[in-house]
Amino acid sequence: MGYVIYIVATMFVVPLLSVIGEFYFRSPQARFFDLTWKWFIFWAIGIRLITAALSQIANPAFTASILQLNDSAYVIIRELGFANLLMGGLAGLSLFFPSLRPAATIGGLYLGLAGLLHVVRGIEHVNLKEATALISDLWGLLIVSSYYIDSFVFRNKV
Repeated sequence: MGYVIYIVATMFVVPLLSVIGEFYFRSPQARFFDLTWKWFIFWAIGIRLITAALSQIANPAFTASILQLNDSAYVIIRELGFANLLMGGLAGLSLFFPSLRPAATIGGLYLGLAGLLHVVRGIEHVNLKEATALISDLWGLLIVSSYYIDSFVFRNKV
């Protein structure tokens, strides 16, 4: 249950509190959507991928249990952890270096593809932890898709 609470916190609760906090207490003149992308990319993609990476590297059994894999998959899970650490690190750095934000969205695209893979695997085989991962993965895709639409379609920002 702690995993589900953590995922809900990083994908929605903490980013929303960060947006509201910065908007009201630090930058009331800032564009609300700019703050939204800043904090949701940082938390829902950056922190989510960094913590997943640390878990996959240090404890591949957790990810193996979510995906119902045996211990022969641990090497691949650790390698996945290194990729997650790099993508999450980029999204984390985008908080301090906004020019990295477009590149940081690669983590959200990755999450979306991973979410689609969970769906393709078959919903009937999905346990609670995998369903939670699936939803948060698709949420990451929704965040970056919305960011792209706002930045590149509505504002023609490159």
